[in-house]
Amino acid sequence: MTAQTPVPAGAKENTEEKKPNPHGMTDIQVLVFIVCAMATMTLALLDGSIVSSAVLPIVRDLDPAHGIDRFPWLITAYMLAATAAQPLYGRLSDSFGPRRIYLTALATFLAGSALCATAQSLTQLILFRAVQGLGGGGLMSMTLIVIATLYPPKSRAGRSNAGGALIAAGIVAGPMIGGPLSQELSWRWIFLLNVPLAGLALAGVTWALRLPVKGTRQPVDLFGSVLIASATCALLLGVKTYGETHSFSGPVVPYFYGGVMMFVFFAVRQLKATDPLMPLTLFKDRVFRPAAILQFVGGFALLSLPVFLINYLNIVRGVGLDAVGLHLIPLAVGVVVVFFGWGRWITRTGRCKPVLLVTTATAVAATAGLAVTVADAPLWQLDGLLVLLGAGLGGVTQIALFMTQSAAAPEQLGVVTTTSRFATMLGTTIGGTVLGAVLSARFASAARASGVTDPDAAAARLAGLPPARRQLVMDAFAHATGTVLLTAAGLLLLALITALLMGDVNVNEINRAAEEAGTDARTDAEHPVPHPLHSVGAPGVGAEGGGPRGDGRSAA
Repeated sequence: MTAQTPVPAGAKENTEEKKPNPHGMTDIQVLVFIVCAMATMTLALLDGSIVSSAVLPIVRDLDPAHGIDRFPWLITAYMLAATAAQPLYGRLSDSFGPRRIYLTALATFLAGSALCATAQSLTQLILFRAVQGLGGGGLMSMTLIVIATLYPPKSRAGRSNAGGALIAAGIVAGPMIGGPLSQELSWRWIFLLNVPLAGLALAGVTWALRLPVKGTRQPVDLFGSVLIASATCALLLGVKTYGETHSFSGPVVPYFYGGVMMFVFFAVRQLKATDPLMPLTLFKDRVFRPAAILQFVGGFALLSLPVFLINYLNIVRGVGLDAVGLHLIPLAVGVVVVFFGWGRWITRTGRCKPVLLVTTATAVAATAGLAVTVADAPLWQLDGLLVLLGAGLGGVTQIALFMTQSAAAPEQLGVVTTTSRFATMLGTTIGGTVLGAVLSARFASAARASGVTDPDAAAARLAGLPPARRQLVMDAFAHATGTVLLTAAGLLLLALITALLMGDVNVNEINRAAEEAGTDARTDAEHPVPHPLHSVGAPGVGAEGGGPRGDGRSAA
């Protein structure tokens, strides 16, 4: 390793760029890994929603008789697998090291994509989507864990722009890519495109990524994994059934009761297990506890909104599904701008809480503003509010996750990351269903009050209705969308109160403690570095085996 040139005091802010690459990785290896990581995260983001734009071609090809009724399972299967596997990914990462678990997730996503592209029936496609979701859910979390392992918090904040661009691309690209691909070529290309891209990424990450080998392995609570996965699936299936029936009866009751009971059993298991999958002591921490609430509420009230906005633009504003992505660009712009802004702020000041408060308050204002103007505002005004909504969408859950990772103990980095992601994904899935029920109930009420006897059928054949009746349906749907947005704004107000009560995380103190102790990749694992937040009850920083928190062992 070449010696570094001494850096003048006035150039302190530039020292980060002049440090050697982590774990002896060359510049080209760092570049290859970052490109591959960003590509795989983009694929995972897209595949969560891109299928929804290819409904008719898939149904026509695989199950023309009953496909429409069964099609939602293509999305549900992906989300169930991705959400239920989150806690296990965290523990496996902490036990076996993030590199091999990341590669496993990538290989699983690749295999699932190839299987989906060759499915010969809708049943097969649903099963293969679950396999793809198992890998896709891991890709998101494991990429975050690997990057947190490689770079200290301040450095990660400075590199946050790419993450914002990826989220923005996922918001806009799904509706814009899926439809044309399935119409011009075949719906199978939605999955086939993943195969060469994920294959190249797998080869690139295998060659480029270097992390220390775990010296000791923590046991994995497999029984706890089964309990939390079963509880999650039961709860989400109950939510899905409720969203379809709008009634707490029939199969909804056993799903909910079964899910709640298994969550209770899981909590008891975590209290007694010597190797807890999700240590409940995490919730005693003054950073993690409110951050987990923010993750859930942010997913529930914020990340689930784009689908409602797409339906609103299509039904009320007459924007075609092939062009609706253009009106999501302002939302994407807000995401990119806020990522760029909070990354620079945290890099310069080291403080996270002010950015969290500003972005959460912006989300409240933007959602409430959309709610009161959605009925008759001009499109340019809606686009302006969507920019602000994007700022909240790119800030609330992302900054909360950044804070929990920054304050995480080395041996719990994986668990902290995936538990936070689990809360977000659970909130998004439940929020989409519950807010969808609010939309349906309010739409039906408003439409019937205007004399429309069958609101759903009228909305489905909106273009064929007489102008006066069509306007009644559009007004009812606009008011229903406003109710959804007001509900979301109220929940986000609770998130703002939670953010106010949350302790701050100062990444400058974290970096300073690590530098003074000489951690980078030189600190011995048997002598972990004390974290500045230990004195106020937050978990420590050290390393699970990589990056600035490294354990001192040579790279594999």
